[in-house]
Amino acid sequence: MRGGVLVTVAALLVAGCGQGAAQSAKDEPVSPASEEGAVEPVATPGDRASGGEAASAPKVTSVACAQDEQELFACTAGSKRIAVCGVTDAQGRKTAQYRFGSSDKVELVLDGGRFANTAYSGGGESQIQFANGDVRYIVYSRTIRTGFDEDGNKPEFTDGVWVVRGDENLADRQCTGEVVSVDVMAGDAYGGVGKDVYYGLD
Repeated sequence: MRGGVLVTVAALLVAGCGQGAAQSAKDEPVSPASEEGAVEPVATPGDRASGGEAASAPKVTSVACAQDEQELFACTAGSKRIAVCGVTDAQGRKTAQYRFGSSDKVELVLDGGRFANTAYSGGGESQIQFANGDVRYIVYSRTIRTGFDEDGNKPEFTDGVWVVRGDENLADRQCTGEVVSVDVMAGDAYGGVGKDVYYGLD
């Protein structure tokens, strides 16, 4: 993640925006409230699960980012939509906001995402992580080299969100279409970009 490698990774990730290959997802992405063993309540729109500002925060009515919000990540995952939008909180501070739901219902809203980025040989990964009690939602965009041909590097793009509690993966919702990959270049405006990314557990 140093020097030219970071620039190369950033360029690959930017080039991969909107090109996330369609992945086969589980039959239906599940919300934490319906997952077996899940005990953490789902934050309702406007609850600001990580900020505790429900009374003063405007109610979120759409998963999609509004025109005055920065789109930091977005995709469809089965019948659901996932988005991370750059918003301004009640104190005038910029924060990343995770949204999950359907086209007509917002099911989960979380504030305060933390950005991370790392380089791989021939690719890299960018993430934005959100906390909801002891459950973490880790939005990711990954580029890996799958081999070489006469045209050079053969990249594979994967985007989605891990839902994790402790050392247990509750879900890996992979994007199935309409992908806007993680905008890691915007991370400095939202608290900076760390080096440590989360690796999915077996």
